[in-house]
Amino acid sequence: MEANRLQYISYLRVLATFCVVVIHASTGYLNIFSANGFDWNYANVLHSFTRFSVPLFVMISGALLLPRQEPFSVFYKKRMTRIVWPFLFWSLIYLVYYFYRYTNFEVLPLTRVGEIAADKLLHGTSVHLWYLYMILGLYLALPFVQRMVFTLSESELRWFLVLWFVALFVMNKRLVSYMPSLDLSFFFGYIGYLVLGYWLAYRAPAVKVSVCVLAILVLGGLTCWGTWLLSVQVQKYDSLLYGYLFPNNALLAASFFLLFKQLVKKPELPEWLSFLDSYSFGIYLCHIIILNYIHPLVNLPTLWKIPAVSLVTVLLSALLILLIRKVPGGKYISG
Repeated sequence: MEANRLQYISYLRVLATFCVVVIHASTGYLNIFSANGFDWNYANVLHSFTRFSVPLFVMISGALLLPRQEPFSVFYKKRMTRIVWPFLFWSLIYLVYYFYRYTNFEVLPLTRVGEIAADKLLHGTSVHLWYLYMILGLYLALPFVQRMVFTLSESELRWFLVLWFVALFVMNKRLVSYMPSLDLSFFFGYIGYLVLGYWLAYRAPAVKVSVCVLAILVLGGLTCWGTWLLSVQVQKYDSLLYGYLFPNNALLAASFFLLFKQLVKKPELPEWLSFLDSYSFGIYLCHIIILNYIHPLVNLPTLWKIPAVSLVTVLLSALLILLIRKVPGGKYISG
């Protein structure tokens, strides 16, 4: 693997991490719909240009892991444990945080507490931890996908990606009235992002920087405009075009991937970026708690508040993970 490949992947990972925090720092403004209000439209713009972040995380996994050829037992032992221990640790932390922040134990029966705890552990103890359930499922499938991409020819791999992209339309529940009743379940889902990341990293032809920038501006602009139109029609926030499995965000993620692949040529990483890159998974896991406390404390106009809160949250989250890793065994559970 060429040195600059690793470097542009690091830039992409830090970008995706920051964008996830921006999404969570601005979502509250979307829930109060105002077609002509600055806050809602500003949040719409931010989401339209950052919703590529989760697909990008999965594409990075595909680019880094699909080229490896490891026995199933070796892969599961090395990769799954890196996810499972942080998953268990942060699930417990967020469960305790939920009950501490939102529960009055004087009026809530103990049996109900147990039911809530069980439900949250099954489906995610915080809104962002759904990602861990998804990535665990992908990692179970990943050794099979590794063998698939090594077996398929170049044209066959492109056909897989074409059918996956078609499935993003056909299998979308909101589009069912406009699509044929084809069952494309085999091609549908986040697994396509694994293959897309691998293909873009190693097999895709080079694309000019200007083309990537134009694609990003057009795709983000159309998402923003389309979300505004859909929301105006129903007079409330409509998130259809924000879906991580919606085609516009697949194209947007691919555009950012190719852009940074072309832009990043230096073999060295800036120290600040190398630091954030090494803590990016932990930042993702812990940032919600920090964001919940930082957001109300920042008294700035919305234009500046969202980026300021996002930046402070990222830095404080990185500091928290740094401290956790200094505790014996902390590196295994922090993320």
